[in-house]
Amino acid sequence: EMKYFNLVFFTAILSFNLSAAHHEEDEQKGISGLVSSEVFDLAGEMDLYVERYQSCGDTNNEKHYHPVGTLVYMLDGKAASISSGEWKEYSEGSYWFEPSMWVHGGSMTDEPKFGDDQCRQTLVIRASRKGEEPTVFVK
Repeated sequence: EMKYFNLVFFTAILSFNLSAAHHEEDEQKGISGLVSSEVFDLAGEMDLYVERYQSCGDTNNEKHYHPVGTLVYMLDGKAASISSGEWKEYSEGSYWFEPSMWVHGGSMTDEPKFGDDQCRQTLVIRASRKGEEPTVFVK
């Protein structure tokens, strides 16, 4: 009984530490607001990333692309994307698709501005080939 409790407790602590490490790693790499991240195996050939982000104000992500496309679903708040070729605002319940290899992020002068009190929560779903990073930063 006690061994089972210790195993569960150890697993919970390890999971928290791995999650925290993943969060800090993404913050350092240039993606802000990561709340949670899970990776699912797709037939041993690809990984499916399901991530939740939360942020307020203007986005401050470094310029990057995703080798395999990304779906962004708005859980709450408002955000803007130029993935369709022109800036569009999205709100709760809407989504947009970021095509494969599309370079975005960084400072864009025409990007719609959000006040510091404007917060958003998004669900980001992206795939990557095994051994390949799902997000590649551009210098």
